[in-house]
Amino acid sequence: MRSVYYWVTCLIVSVCVVPARGQSVAFRQLEDQVYQYNNEAKYQKSQALLIPLLDNPAYSPDEQFQATVLLSYTYKRLLDYTTALTWLDKAYQLVGQTTRPDTNRTQIQAQMALAYFDTHDYAKADRVMRQLARNRFRNLDRENRAKIIHQQGYLLFLAKRYAEAEATYDRAIPDLRASSPCDMPMILVKKMQLYAAMNQMQRVAATLRETNRYADSCGIVKYRIYAYEELKDIYKARHDLIGLAQTTSVLDSLNVTYAQSQHIADLHNQYQTLERQQQQQQLASRQQWLTYALTGGGVLLLLTVGLLVALRLRRVQQRNMEAELTRMRAELTILMTLSSMPPVNPPVIPLTAAKAANMPVRYPPRLKRPDLSVLSDRQHDVLNGIMAGMSNHDIADKLCVSENTVKYHLKNIYVLLDVKDRVDLLVNLTGN
Repeated sequence: MRSVYYWVTCLIVSVCVVPARGQSVAFRQLEDQVYQYNNEAKYQKSQALLIPLLDNPAYSPDEQFQATVLLSYTYKRLLDYTTALTWLDKAYQLVGQTTRPDTNRTQIQAQMALAYFDTHDYAKADRVMRQLARNRFRNLDRENRAKIIHQQGYLLFLAKRYAEAEATYDRAIPDLRASSPCDMPMILVKKMQLYAAMNQMQRVAATLRETNRYADSCGIVKYRIYAYEELKDIYKARHDLIGLAQTTSVLDSLNVTYAQSQHIADLHNQYQTLERQQQQQQLASRQQWLTYALTGGGVLLLLTVGLLVALRLRRVQQRNMEAELTRMRAELTILMTLSSMPPVNPPVIPLTAAKAANMPVRYPPRLKRPDLSVLSDRQHDVLNGIMAGMSNHDIADKLCVSENTVKYHLKNIYVLLDVKDRVDLLVNLTGN
């Protein structure tokens, strides 16, 4: 549970920091929370966060636009494309009021193309994609550009131009891996289908394992279902009854977890309830605003004083803990190094551990440092915290986000830098 001074800090930052690109810090945190809820199949909670933003003058047109787009994403996760397209149409109507109309208009066109494609309306999808391609994908971010290009690859697959389809998929992969690695199964499952058509079942199995690795690391059950549904179709076409039975069993288990149809029904019912509640709350909030403003100012002042005191106490405690942890890490590293290596004279001891323990330094072979240029700004912030020896909890406090958000970014860092865990990351970055 977060301490009081953490939430007060977030409140002060969200009010005082100048919004970037039309979005406040608080709204960006809300986006992270919606993404997390959707990954955990908590779609009602996503909708409950987003509905109050619509037509609310307290939020900028850019934030209302993005909230509408996020609602379309939520329904798309449930494969309810009719409702998803309805929200995209509403978002398109808001484009002219935003600060970046050209970019936002292109974003909506790309999302519509993706939705048409997923519903197998390839004619509509192709028309929109051709228009985007004529404009050289201008104003389109790397993630959506990758998804559009991978759809072009699928149309080549349908035309049985397999070599061109594989090359097009491979052209989309770097952009998607860099911008949204958790969505990599979108392309990988299509490559499973391609390899099956080319009668390369070993490559199908290898691609399935890679797909599951991305889906599991990001906690997205939908992509595991997507992969196994494709595998089921492959086995069915090949008349492989054993593979078909095994895949069906896995799918049954995944679908119980996903509970797709129940989520859709609950979302529609909740939307109507939330609309009524929002109208009542807006009426009540106008009447109580003055009282809240007067009492809130006094409470904020008291909390700020308490925050300053708590921060000072925490800094003292943290300095003491860091000194002790540094000593313990040095001793542990030396013990692990000596116990895992054959006897040498003198033994090879990692640089940081040897310095901390005042021992002679011998340098082990240097490792190849990962390419950090693929990381986003926020991922660099998380990585800096890791290199500073901070825990996930401390990084979350520093960046003013939830600990789950830090874990989400950390998973993406592991994928992008091709490391197994935090220890592997530190070994490759520090060389010891």
